[in-house]
Amino acid sequence: MSYVEGNIQRYLFYSEDTSYSVIKVKITDTDDLDVVHFEPTIIVCGFFPKLENSVNYRFYGEVANHPKYGIQYNANRFERMVDNTYEGLLDYLSSDLFKGVGIKTAERIIETLGLSALDLIAEDKHVLDKVPKMNAKLRDSIFREVVDNKEMENTLVWLYSFEISPKMAMRIYSHYGSSTIQTIKENPYILMDHIEGIGFKRADEIGLKVGFQYDSPLRIAAVIYYLLTEYMNKFGDTYLLKTELVEYTMTYLNSHPDFNVEKELVETQLESLKTLGKVIFIEDKVSLNFLYSSELFIAKKVVALSEINENSLDRETFESLLDDFQTFNDITYTKAQKKAIYTALNNNFSIITGGPGTGKTTVIKGLIDIYKMLHNNKVDVDAIKLAAPTGKAAKRLSEATNLKATTVHKLLGYDFEGNFKFDEYSALEAKIIIIDEASMLDALLAKKFFSAVSNSTKVILVGDANQLPSVGPGDVLNNLIKSRLFECVELDVIHRQAADSHIISLAYDILNKNINENFFHNYDDKEFINANDNFISARIIEKIKQLIEKGYNFHDDIQVLIPVYKGYNGIDRINALIQSTFNQENKEYAIKFKDKEFWYNDKVMQLVNQPEDNVMNGDQGTVIGITPNDELIVDYSENIVKYSKKDLDNLTLAYAVSIHKSQGSEFRSVIMPLTKSYTIMLKRKLLYTGVTRAKEKLILIGDFDAYRRGVLGIDRERNTLLNFFLENRNQELNSGQTKISDFL
Repeated sequence: MSYVEGNIQRYLFYSEDTSYSVIKVKITDTDDLDVVHFEPTIIVCGFFPKLENSVNYRFYGEVANHPKYGIQYNANRFERMVDNTYEGLLDYLSSDLFKGVGIKTAERIIETLGLSALDLIAEDKHVLDKVPKMNAKLRDSIFREVVDNKEMENTLVWLYSFEISPKMAMRIYSHYGSSTIQTIKENPYILMDHIEGIGFKRADEIGLKVGFQYDSPLRIAAVIYYLLTEYMNKFGDTYLLKTELVEYTMTYLNSHPDFNVEKELVETQLESLKTLGKVIFIEDKVSLNFLYSSELFIAKKVVALSEINENSLDRETFESLLDDFQTFNDITYTKAQKKAIYTALNNNFSIITGGPGTGKTTVIKGLIDIYKMLHNNKVDVDAIKLAAPTGKAAKRLSEATNLKATTVHKLLGYDFEGNFKFDEYSALEAKIIIIDEASMLDALLAKKFFSAVSNSTKVILVGDANQLPSVGPGDVLNNLIKSRLFECVELDVIHRQAADSHIISLAYDILNKNINENFFHNYDDKEFINANDNFISARIIEKIKQLIEKGYNFHDDIQVLIPVYKGYNGIDRINALIQSTFNQENKEYAIKFKDKEFWYNDKVMQLVNQPEDNVMNGDQGTVIGITPNDELIVDYSENIVKYSKKDLDNLTLAYAVSIHKSQGSEFRSVIMPLTKSYTIMLKRKLLYTGVTRAKEKLILIGDFDAYRRGVLGIDRERNTLLNFFLENRNQELNSGQTKISDFL
């Protein structure tokens, strides 16, 4: 690794939250021959704290050619270089870095302690007592600055030894400061709680390297918490039976041939997690505390909203306004659609559900317009808010209604640094809030949303209860509907235009477990290609080629949807096959990391929230550059994000994605392979959700028996505490009580 040494001329960019810096440096020394031929200055980029203009620094890294910003020097680490001269030391000590130290004080320090002053101060702050006119407060301040700077550099180097990226290392140091090394040595698993992007596996790698034993109590507690979290994320439940969690943990720990962990030790550490407030027990159930709190809050808030009846909407007035709206817009609403609009306007909380083609967006438009008419069209533009859980779903809602719609995160003022502007202390100012695609709301996002809703706001959840539940834990929409505690209207009439769609027809056949000959008939918008497992991938490639020839955009219009990642016809292999077939010309412009390989112009998807880069889980982008420093540049709709090699765990190819990840999106063309090797993933809701992602063209490739198994399969109901709380609420009503029991 080469170095560039120089003085900072000026900052071009600095992030207070991530410490990402872009600075212009005047070169004084370098061992990089490429840099030698540059102008006297170079742009240096990297993750480090705010540096001083008057100080000489050495940056270690490599020259890179950024596709957008041109030549720059990407630094992985740095160190402060203090000239071993009187003038250099004087400039350093009198810089803004040392508050209260001017030129006169700096001169006295050097004259008293000599050119080795910094080393002497770092070893013993009391050497400063020898300096004339030095008080204890200033002495301690100088000492802290000298020590902190050395500690920071030493800490970052120590963190790099665990193959942690500079970005992550700076994030850790920013959180723990000078106590970073000590904190991690005492309990590396605490990183799971405080540092986004550090999970159990990464924390465990560090823990075992710093000397933690396989059966250490702290490690066992971390394993329990990790397994419980993984279970929730995998299956969507918000609790697990205590006996099952203990057995699950025992199986994991005792898979190591050299260890045999006793059940009693696991139970003891589970109790310790309860004592620490990280998990909570309800009867025989164990939940993560934050999930428990979220679902209890949702239950209480929604019940409270539903019990507020401010004004009763006169039925005759409503019918008159509805007739005017239908006449003006040449619309004839069904009985259920009329009921949905009336119910939403007449209640503080309501739900509208229905499948594709039942006119949910038409109802939303009518609801909003009639509300405005009720108020003589004198409704403030911000009084009505529309949102959806994902950007694509919000865009679809906006296009369908011709009204402004945002993501739920944006509605709540999420700043991509983990903070929400609106919460229980600062409510949203709105008369009506409509959330579309509400089946995608997980327990955590639903809690964030409802905490920001005032009791004077009408909330309408709109969604298809037959779709897959949220990716994250919880089953909020279904729990609320099935409780029968709230006003819910189901739209059940398929309108003429939708009824002509063979895609929608197939979707309802799936819901109704109706397997008939129409499945085998091919139409302009739907076709089935019978193929053996060994030939499914070849048929996928053929169909993509045909779609491209017909004018479909390879990146934007064609999406392969698969329920599993592994296997011959899994997402990973199909992605690699599509990549090598349709992006072969860019193979030489590649970056490899572990089992991943990305090429220039690849279609990729982010797998976790990365708020510092304004990119979220499920966002799709295109690789627009690979630097000589092995960094990947991805364009997310003009949001440019840079990935170091160690950040590539957060990225995957996106030619094929999971059906869950596709929720809330629509694609001109969807290709879905069908094979019995998908086994437990073949379920009715999964097939239904995948089929309804297709807007113009649906291509099913594979085994009819796999399709039949999915249609007839029984969808597993999620185990949620919200369902438990709402059932309890029903019991309270039947016994004459009026409040949800306090489980806290």
